[in-house]
Amino acid sequence: MLCMRHTPPIIQFNKILDSFAKTKHYSTAVSLSHRLELKGIQPDLSTLNILINCFCHMGQITFGLSVLAKILKRCYQPDTITLNTLIKGLCLKGQVKKALHFHDKLLAQGFQLDQVSYGTLIYGVCKIGDTTAAIKLLRKIDGRLTKPNVVMYSTIIDALCKYQRVSEAYGLFSEMAVKGIFADVVTYSTLIYGFCIVGKLKEAIGLLNEMVLKTINPDVYTYNILVDALCKEGKVKETKSVLAVMLKACVKSNVITYSTLMDGYVLVYEVKKAQHVFNAMSLMGVTPDVHTYTILINGFCKSKMVGKALNLFKEMHQKNMVPDTVTYNSLIDGLCKSGRISYVWDLIDEMHDRAIPANVITYNSLIDGLCKNGHLDKAIALFIKIKDKGIRLNMFTFNILFDGLCKGGRLKDAQEVLQELLDKGYHVDIYTYNVMINGLCKQDLLDEALAMLSKMEDNGCKANAVTFEIIISALFEKDENDKAEKLLHEMIARGLL
Repeated sequence: MLCMRHTPPIIQFNKILDSFAKTKHYSTAVSLSHRLELKGIQPDLSTLNILINCFCHMGQITFGLSVLAKILKRCYQPDTITLNTLIKGLCLKGQVKKALHFHDKLLAQGFQLDQVSYGTLIYGVCKIGDTTAAIKLLRKIDGRLTKPNVVMYSTIIDALCKYQRVSEAYGLFSEMAVKGIFADVVTYSTLIYGFCIVGKLKEAIGLLNEMVLKTINPDVYTYNILVDALCKEGKVKETKSVLAVMLKACVKSNVITYSTLMDGYVLVYEVKKAQHVFNAMSLMGVTPDVHTYTILINGFCKSKMVGKALNLFKEMHQKNMVPDTVTYNSLIDGLCKSGRISYVWDLIDEMHDRAIPANVITYNSLIDGLCKNGHLDKAIALFIKIKDKGIRLNMFTFNILFDGLCKGGRLKDAQEVLQELLDKGYHVDIYTYNVMINGLCKQDLLDEALAMLSKMEDNGCKANAVTFEIIISALFEKDENDKAEKLLHEMIARGLL
């Protein structure tokens, strides 16, 4: 086109530039626009809008603003597409305050913005977690700058629900109805999710029924929210009712629906029913994904059916499915609990080869397995190794090793671990102290146990009934009756008996 004798109009070039922008080849569009200008072909407002869009998506907001300056210099009138693109670009870059300042500047210069502009600004403000500012912005524009719409309200309702401020979200939902703004499937789904995460399932189901009465068709996402909430509550039977309604409404279940139902069955230890759902998926034309396999592998491991879990894991390999960290962790935990430690090292190597990072959960399972199978030296060596690797350990890691050492009679090593915890400022809980006191009592080190009782209370950890019972039982067994009775009276005085 550039080489043609009669150069085509700019609109034809714009079509090409726009096609590159729509296919996310932003740098190509920018490069081609430079070639146009070098040939002396003047851009129009559409060309410059395409350029702003490209720069914004490339995160180069400064260049986008320089194009706006060029628009004004050429005496073009920026339209809402120009301004909305820049506002969106600033919000995508996380520069929400700059977007709000830009908005104020535009208003001061007499520009008018539309619902898309304010919908974008509200989304940006909500994304940074400032729902109060989003509501203030909604109040500011209401009836003065533009008419609020369902998108604006739904965005704020979604943000409020994510922060479990469901009462406020429902207040906005009711306000919409008063103002004649009709809630859509997104609004309802968002609010249903909100009620579910705060445990108000009755209200969530009530909203679903309201949708049906108003002929607002719930989609698979809406149903999945309810299925997930019911399953997490262990109400798998009630889930079947939701699925029946879903089927009646001709909404096709997807992989998330089936996976969620499987997870519900695993939660209530009905792994065979989870397996039945897994087998039914392919018959319904739904392909299980990595998450689906992981749920069933986890279920088999929890039900001590590690052989079936391994077979399923092999099936994933046969189907060229790449397990994720959660898959490996589920299987490693199951193998460790069943004493099949030799398999675990192969899985750790496989994770390394696949560049799938083992995390603290992986190592916690392995340390626990080593401790419970009498490999305390290997557990200590692994503990030191992962510390040297810079993997952030949690309290569970220390407690697992601590418990293993105490039960294995390695009290000196256990005391070193306890001291390390205290030195590093960890909040040592009652469980840790009870394990240590129990270990000392089993070794007949009763004076040390009593000293540990004083130490824990000096460190701000109050002894509970279990602590006293461990020491009192040990004292009575060794005929230290006076000390035992003294502790018994103290226990009664504290209201622990």
